[in-house]
Amino acid sequence: MDTLLSIGLSHQGAMLRRMDVIANNIANASTTAFKRERVVFQDYLFTMKGEGPKELRDVRMVLDYGVVPDMSKGEFIMTRNPLDVAMENEGFMVIQNDEGERLYTRNGNFRINIDGELTTQTGQRVLGVNDQPIRINPDDTNIIITEDGTMRSDLGDIGQIQMVQFANYQGLERRGDSLFATEREELPPDELRLVQGALEGSNVNPIEQVTSMINVLRSYQSMERSLNTYSEQQDRAIERLSQVQA
Repeated sequence: MDTLLSIGLSHQGAMLRRMDVIANNIANASTTAFKRERVVFQDYLFTMKGEGPKELRDVRMVLDYGVVPDMSKGEFIMTRNPLDVAMENEGFMVIQNDEGERLYTRNGNFRINIDGELTTQTGQRVLGVNDQPIRINPDDTNIIITEDGTMRSDLGDIGQIQMVQFANYQGLERRGDSLFATEREELPPDELRLVQGALEGSNVNPIEQVTSMINVLRSYQSMERSLNTYSEQQDRAIERLSQVQA
């Protein structure tokens, strides 16, 4: 494929990927504890074969390297629901799905299922520090959740919500419902604090994301016009060459 065409198409592919990510961010602007994503780009520099100065033969291509979450904290929304919790610091609460897989979330919009287990709104169990689901007795009233995740009622201690951290967040895989999976090593919590009766909002700024979408769309359209112009020039050159040879 023509080198200039390859460069243009790589640019457009990267812009399409970025538009998809921005659109998903906008769609989740009101999702509890949603973390906006951003595309990480990587420059590839190679030198074309041929004569002439090397600096004129150097070609730079931009490809999207991957998508990473922005783990900055969203604003807190006070709900006064005793089973709602928001995390003050970076970190996650540990969740277990029906397949026994460990997942991680900052969405503390919890409920109690028919078996008396503390779960997410979609039914995944909240794990305690003993790696077991937290169970709440039907007679438990006036539930209190302290900063360290300890749950108490009028009958005494119920359990403690397990919280963990990671060295970095590049290995996090989204699983929907503000859940993440990762194979990275869990680190013990470092001053993690919960706020009862509150939820963390999405960290998406809709106006900022719409502005980014407009800029990306303009960049895509500009490259598309350039590719069309280049293609037309190539066609005219081929046509003139065929006329000369005739």
